[in-house]
Amino acid sequence: MLSDALKIGLAVLVCCELYDLLHDTAERKEDFADIDEDVTSAVRESIKKYIKYYTFMDISNTYYTALILDPRVKGDLLLYELDDEDTSRKILQALHGNLYKKYPDTTNQRTMAEPTDYSHKKQKVGSWMLRRLQPQDKPQSSNIDRYFDNIWVDAIDMEDLNWLFELWRVHRKDYPWMAAAARDYLAILASEVSVERLFNSERDVLGV
Repeated sequence: MLSDALKIGLAVLVCCELYDLLHDTAERKEDFADIDEDVTSAVRESIKKYIKYYTFMDISNTYYTALILDPRVKGDLLLYELDDEDTSRKILQALHGNLYKKYPDTTNQRTMAEPTDYSHKKQKVGSWMLRRLQPQDKPQSSNIDRYFDNIWVDAIDMEDLNWLFELWRVHRKDYPWMAAAARDYLAILASEVSVERLFNSERDVLGV
């Protein structure tokens, strides 16, 4: 059994796989060719409920953000699973923007370049002028951008249910803002996401 914390990161994939399974069953495709009509009729009704669930999930960025925090897939899984590539890229762009808003770079991520010592060197005037005109502070790319641009998955024991938490703990200094997002999102229990209340009314009865 996967822990709840990991389930939230895999929820989008599970939903995509579930839809494919329900669709193939309702259409009696491949392994489901011999299923009775009563079963396929029931499955078609279940698809309606699935669509209701997925629609609510789709308007929340919690599941998608948890998904891209898995460095094995990042945004590639969305591009692969969703039929509309343009929609997939818009979702990724929106998630990227949300991360920037929620985790602003308060340090400005700019480092002052060491001043060049010209006193002991004889330089041509042109060379000296060019050096003087160089900006003294060089902007560094955001670690949010670097996370999406870089390819890295450490050889951490993935049999351990907490491997993803451990990975972000190790890289918290390399990608501080993404690590902060991982701390916030991956710690959310799947059952705590508001959309789950659609099918877990007992929680409202209990007042939790």
